[in-house]
Amino acid sequence: MKKRIIIAVVIILFIIAGYLLYWKYPSGRDTMSWARSLRVEDVEKIELIVQPSDENERYKLLSQEEMDAAVKLINKSHGKYVEEPEPVTGLSRLLIVTMADGNIHKVSYGGYLTIDGDSYMDHPGGYSEEGGILGTGEKSVPEY
Repeated sequence: MKKRIIIAVVIILFIIAGYLLYWKYPSGRDTMSWARSLRVEDVEKIELIVQPSDENERYKLLSQEEMDAAVKLINKSHGKYVEEPEPVTGLSRLLIVTMADGNIHKVSYGGYLTIDGDSYMDHPGGYSEEGGILGTGEKSVPEY
């Protein structure tokens, strides 16, 4: 009887470990590698666009302190690459990251984590982080 309990516990532990490795382990794709190695000193500016939201709360140019928090959030990126993500509706937060070298990267939270067009999920329902710590915008989106 004791042996069966030990075997059951070992099987459960393997299932949990498999789940964590499958959903939580960072992908090896270039976009995920970029996100996990991003350094705030390499960033010139980060812009936030929140949709849907009130017209005057869609855009914010992040302060240095907010950029630090955004980079820490981006560094926590993880999940399984999704080749063909399902369409999602609802709130999304888009970070437009302009690097000191002029390159621009886009990171979006909303249903999936999307980094430069690559989508990731960390559980069967999508991606658990919604970027809530980023807050909302302060004004309407400027014309580019």
